[in-house]
Amino acid sequence: MQVLCQCGIFTSMFQIRTLRNNSGTILFLALLFLAGCAQKPSGTVLARFGSSKITASEFKEKMQNLPKEIKNVVLYRKKYFLEEMVNEQYLYQEAMRRNIQNEPEVKELLEAARRKIVIAKVIQEEIDKKINLDPGEATNFYESHKEEFMTPLLFRASHILVKTEAEANEIKGQLDAGADFEQLARAKSLDNTGIRGGDLGFFQKGQMIPEFEEAAFQMKKGEVGGVVKTPFGYHIIKLTDRAEPAQRDFRQVKNLVEKQLVNDKRSKLFNELMKKLKGNDQIQIDEKALDSVSSDPV
Repeated sequence: MQVLCQCGIFTSMFQIRTLRNNSGTILFLALLFLAGCAQKPSGTVLARFGSSKITASEFKEKMQNLPKEIKNVVLYRKKYFLEEMVNEQYLYQEAMRRNIQNEPEVKELLEAARRKIVIAKVIQEEIDKKINLDPGEATNFYESHKEEFMTPLLFRASHILVKTEAEANEIKGQLDAGADFEQLARAKSLDNTGIRGGDLGFFQKGQMIPEFEEAAFQMKKGEVGGVVKTPFGYHIIKLTDRAEPAQRDFRQVKNLVEKQLVNDKRSKLFNELMKKLKGNDQIQIDEKALDSVSSDPV
């Protein structure tokens, strides 16, 4: 459900949505708080049209309320953004002329938007404005949770993939006799890694199919294993490299640590707020009735 207001294509890309933090708590946020729809015309006039105008202060206010990535686009396309604001005014005037704001569907959308906005305002006041990171807090968290900031164990392998076990056994025999793995991969392998000599690059646990991983993770660097069957066919695997877990420097993970701390604080404040608001109320859920609810249109 998109917000209906005097905001253009740039801002209407952003919908009112639910965001889920690390603990799974759902926070309803009205993104951009309508991106500066309440405008106060003052300052240098940038555009005049009919009996209307757009001032520099209106333009700047609206631009400042955009997300950073969109704001950067606007800075390079100011004229386009201004023309869009002009278009908005004409579209809005036409909507008012048609009395569209009083249509039942539009009223429902506006009421839903209003609910999200006022909820977002409460969250902003009771949660977001109370979140602060003390100096050194991120460093202290990193030092006491270093095990969470390790690079994973990585493996690098090459393979030769063929359709039948007989083909795979024949190729394995050639390799045991001293044939070059990369050359055979280029000549025999069925998938597109063949052009790279069978190289699959680095991967970690969970990124390959189980049968392949189980075989590769038991091999030593430089070893060519036996024939492995997977749903794709028959593989001959060579483990070409292995990177042991390593500690990531704080500078590499600083933003990640700070984000995690903010999310943890937000989750804690949200749960405290909900506990306070619910008081001694007992929330009763009819599980049977809930299970019977379908996704079919009402």
